[in-house]
Amino acid sequence: MVLLILGGVYLLEIHRILRPGGFWVLSGPPINYQRRWRGWNTTIEEQRSDYEKLEELLKSLCFKMYNKKGDIAVWQKSLDNNCYNKLARDTYPPKCDDSLEPDSAWYTPLRACIVVPNSKFKKSGLTSIPKWPERLHTMPERISMVHRGSASSFKHDDSTWKKRIEHYKKLLPDLGTDKIRNVMDMNTVYGGFAAALINDPVWVMNVVSSYSTNTLPVVYDRGLIGTFHDWCEAFSTYPRTYDLLHLDGLFTAESHRCEMKYVLLEMDRILRPNGYVIIREHGYFVDSIEAIGKGMRWECHKENSEKGDEMVKVLICQKQLWYASNNGSR
Repeated sequence: MVLLILGGVYLLEIHRILRPGGFWVLSGPPINYQRRWRGWNTTIEEQRSDYEKLEELLKSLCFKMYNKKGDIAVWQKSLDNNCYNKLARDTYPPKCDDSLEPDSAWYTPLRACIVVPNSKFKKSGLTSIPKWPERLHTMPERISMVHRGSASSFKHDDSTWKKRIEHYKKLLPDLGTDKIRNVMDMNTVYGGFAAALINDPVWVMNVVSSYSTNTLPVVYDRGLIGTFHDWCEAFSTYPRTYDLLHLDGLFTAESHRCEMKYVLLEMDRILRPNGYVIIREHGYFVDSIEAIGKGMRWECHKENSEKGDEMVKVLICQKQLWYASNNGSR
């Protein structure tokens, strides 16, 4: 069974990313092996052994069976640290030591140890965190992990993005309509861009730069979705995936690491034909981006920010649908 190989390291990663009190659902082997084993090209003895090993490993990870019906089983992760505190020192898997950074996830190997939740965060568990949609605008407890993170910085970010989205909709009337669905915020901080769009028919992938402060816990605690990425590398997705890409100061912050044209080419790859780009940048970068965009057959127009700041400009671009000529292949 795949989940049991390498000492159950895949289950250890599931445990790491799951919130205290969160649920893990398994559908398939070895669940309901008593009825299904003949179709799995195995024996009932092998499936019984796998199921018992799975149960034993989940118990050692402080999971409890929540419900099981037919081919589906649901386990729940421990709500608090009482179970972990009772684990013997010589049990497998061992608890991770203090030298390991539990939130490190960019080019980080899977860990063969249990990441015990930080006991100082009492309101991050599934039963303690505010219910949706209140959690979207409630300051997450884990903002204290962020450099200069505070209640005031969170509140300011939340209100700022509401104003910015209102301005963006004036510049791009399709934003907030059913013409735009798949959206990416390429370098979010607290997920404010996505939060300000919550009443619109969109979903937003929040990307936290792997070279900036790790604010991904705050994004998830708000009930949003996100990931790490280094924009000097390709983003793991299909071409023509997104209807709208948004970035705020990405080139100002990271242009020293790789050439801007390569980031823009990757943006063009993942953007749907006739899709839009909103770029909020220093005026110097906006002019350069507009020139490169023209070479990629983007139609762009430069606008003022909501504050009318001369230093910061907003560039609205639309990718055109075009086809390569066949003449070059002759």
